[in-house]
Amino acid sequence: MNITQSTKGENLISIKISVVKADYEENVEKTLKQMRQRANVPGFRPGMVPMGMIKKLYGASAKMEALNTLVSDSLNQHIMENKLDLIGYPLSDNEMQQPADLESQDDIDFYFEAATRPEINVDFTNTMVEFYHIVPTDEEVDKVVEDLQERNPNTSHPETVGENDRLELKVREAEDGKEVEDGFQKDGLFIHMDQITNKTIRKKFIGKEVGAEFIVNLAKALGGEEAVAKVLGDDAPVDSDYNIIIDDAIRDEKPELDEDFFKKIFPDQEIKDLDAFKQAVKAEMEKQHEAEADPILFNKMVDELVAAVKFELPDAFLKRWLVENSHGQVTAEDMEKNYEKDYVKGLRWQLIEDSIVKANPELVITDEEVKDFVLKQIFPGIDYASLEDDMKTNLDKIAANYLKDQRQVEQIKNQMADIKMTRFLKGKMNINYTETTPADFVKKLEEERKG
Repeated sequence: MNITQSTKGENLISIKISVVKADYEENVEKTLKQMRQRANVPGFRPGMVPMGMIKKLYGASAKMEALNTLVSDSLNQHIMENKLDLIGYPLSDNEMQQPADLESQDDIDFYFEAATRPEINVDFTNTMVEFYHIVPTDEEVDKVVEDLQERNPNTSHPETVGENDRLELKVREAEDGKEVEDGFQKDGLFIHMDQITNKTIRKKFIGKEVGAEFIVNLAKALGGEEAVAKVLGDDAPVDSDYNIIIDDAIRDEKPELDEDFFKKIFPDQEIKDLDAFKQAVKAEMEKQHEAEADPILFNKMVDELVAAVKFELPDAFLKRWLVENSHGQVTAEDMEKNYEKDYVKGLRWQLIEDSIVKANPELVITDEEVKDFVLKQIFPGIDYASLEDDMKTNLDKIAANYLKDQRQVEQIKNQMADIKMTRFLKGKMNINYTETTPADFVKKLEEERKG
């Protein structure tokens, strides 16, 4: 057997595999003997069919099987030994391949063509992307400050109930002013004073000391039997009176915008006054807007690189390769019609991305990074490095179980790769930022889509 390789075009090679009878004859004979043992031919016992008849019946298929195995293995070995960096996998060369008569022809030439990856040099200095730096307005910053106050209240436990407190209650089913023996009861029931819609009963709660108890019809207090079932459960009597015991009153009050509050929101920063606090809030908002806009910027950077980095593609081969690997989903006519619109950008970007990753190994996503990513998703804010060994072992088991789904792993790797590549490209490419507000940013995106 002899294998030769030659250049067929720009980034396109031809591989010729010349096979003689001695290369495959032994395997053909072996296959035919196996077929003889299994053959079921009328008039002959199993394993006793004459070999001449076996060759006549199965010779061509046995020869084809041996040739396919031999040629496939030889092609793979040639690719590995010569370290061929290919796009996809070689295809049969329809222009060169001649029909073979397997019954009479012993020496056969097989022709393949393959696309080699082009040499790609990415010059980031010659790129330019127009994008936006999203800066929130003062009104938006004030709104976030107010939201932070509402989400981080000062909590106290007053001795008496106020109009806007939350209450922790014990409830006991009651009748005629007394608790019902073996009646329904529930501890640790939390309700907010706002849930008590009956004004008269609401007034009955206000001013009561923690520890007080009194009889209340909850259906009247909460505005109906459905509300009672919602807070007590479906198994509770909804039209009954209940003895209410106030275990605790919890009061949330809007915190002052002082240093204690600033420290609570930004524990790692020394913020002394409201202006500095608002600047810190604004900076966090800008980071959030930047993270949300990064996928859009990434697409723009990809478009710029695809347009700026020049190299030739063996388009005719790639069209055929895409069709043959579509498993019948795409016809040659469809490919010819949609190649430029639907495929070229993706192909070119994949090759550019591969060349960037090859030159910058730190962009490769490691298994350890995937595990850390998963743990942060499951346990946000956890400091893995500071954990005890037993806790690390338990978390590793949780991550390993989560990562058994290979499809899920690939999705995570793709997501992480995009994040890494975005960060890398932002540091390498020339980006001209125009300052804009969040609302105007949305409008500009809509205009770009329409345009």
